[in-house]
Amino acid sequence: MKVIEIPISKLCEAPWNPNQMDEGVKHLLKNSLSRYGLVEPLVVRPSGEDGFEVLSGNQRLKVLSEMNKESAPCVIVELGDMEAMLLTQAINGIKGQDDLALKGILLKELLSAMPESEILSLLPETSNSLQTLAAINKESLADHLKAWEQAQTAKLSHLQLQFTRPQLETVQEAVSLIMPVAKNSPKDNPNTRSTAIFLLCKFYIERRQPE
Repeated sequence: MKVIEIPISKLCEAPWNPNQMDEGVKHLLKNSLSRYGLVEPLVVRPSGEDGFEVLSGNQRLKVLSEMNKESAPCVIVELGDMEAMLLTQAINGIKGQDDLALKGILLKELLSAMPESEILSLLPETSNSLQTLAAINKESLADHLKAWEQAQTAKLSHLQLQFTRPQLETVQEAVSLIMPVAKNSPKDNPNTRSTAIFLLCKFYIERRQPE
């Protein structure tokens, strides 16, 4: 298929796209786009007189817009609504799984060549999970499985939350109040705001009255 540059102003998000991204992952995506550019074209279909609806790449479109990019490489497909929805789910849902031993070798190579902080700015890992994966011994299945379990525990998980405006204002105020504590907490999570929310939840659980 032919890849063509389309102005960002002519691209719109698919309103029915269920894929969402929290701010932590969005930050990683922005770092990646800043460093490497858009290496995977968006998939779009004609919409309106001269516009295009994005079927695959809605989150990248948001970040590109925030970065004030003028255009993006796109692949155009001619599909009706049902086929467009099906293609979107197929693209978003069909993914392989990493061979952890090979991933460990790859990460070990990266850590030997660049600072850990540089890797963490692009990958959804913590320092703990990164070091654990890099230490996987391909020759030992027992070590392999143990390291995998440790990596899963240390790996960051993402939670998408939605609030009404009054709820959001309350959450933001609470997070801002506990941020100084979160900044001085152990750095097992690079996302300080996530740590702040965790501390608020922990504070409530430890102080709630037994039923």
